[in-house]
Amino acid sequence: MTVEHQLDKFDPIDLKQMDRVKLLQRTDTKYLLSKARLLDLLPNLFEHYYALEIKGKKTSVYHTLYLDTAEKKYFMQHHQGRYKRHKVRFRTYIETGISFLEVKLKQKGITNKKRITTTIQEGLDQNQISFLKQWIPENIEDLSPSLQNTFNRITLVHKTDQERVTIDFNLNFTRNDKKVILTEPVIIELKQSKFNRKSIISKLLRTNLIRPQQMSKYCVGCILLNKSLKYNRFKTRLLELNKIQQLWNS
Repeated sequence: MTVEHQLDKFDPIDLKQMDRVKLLQRTDTKYLLSKARLLDLLPNLFEHYYALEIKGKKTSVYHTLYLDTAEKKYFMQHHQGRYKRHKVRFRTYIETGISFLEVKLKQKGITNKKRITTTIQEGLDQNQISFLKQWIPENIEDLSPSLQNTFNRITLVHKTDQERVTIDFNLNFTRNDKKVILTEPVIIELKQSKFNRKSIISKLLRTNLIRPQQMSKYCVGCILLNKSLKYNRFKTRLLELNKIQQLWNS
């Protein structure tokens, strides 16, 4: 059975109904698994979660353009394990055609996302510059495109709790003329106002010996496409990825 067939079993929810779980300030808990294991787990969630549906589809395509400094400051903040760090990115929701410029702030495990609706063009306009100056200390002129990715996303919304689950798969990373495609790995991200170990999906994953782990799509993509970057802090995650799909050679 395919992912699409499994999704037909979920009751739908639309974007307006999903407003109750925006959770722009939240805790994020990530899990890495294979697409095959995802198919085994999804039937356990049918009665507890809605699936976001847009234009009759329960999978959406996302495109992300990350900005960073020439020295990869944002990558290095993550590699150094900074408790306070941030990322800057443009994100486009392909089905709706809406794009945002986002600053993703993280401090002591709490994610706080700031964003504005915008368009993507070559170079930052004055409105984008003014927005970024509110939230980041870097000179805006030092930022430039660093990495792009596209992926498919399933969004589940708990029927009663303040909880959202994103399931990302078919990740493609591109940098200049280089590209890498992740056909088998799946990243589940549990988004809650505060972490709840009794969550249905948290208990399900724990029962199946799938443990939380830090997994930055930006950092993984940077390492896979740039062999000169430090990677020791991410080595465990890279080895876990290799168990699912051979992607990385040290």
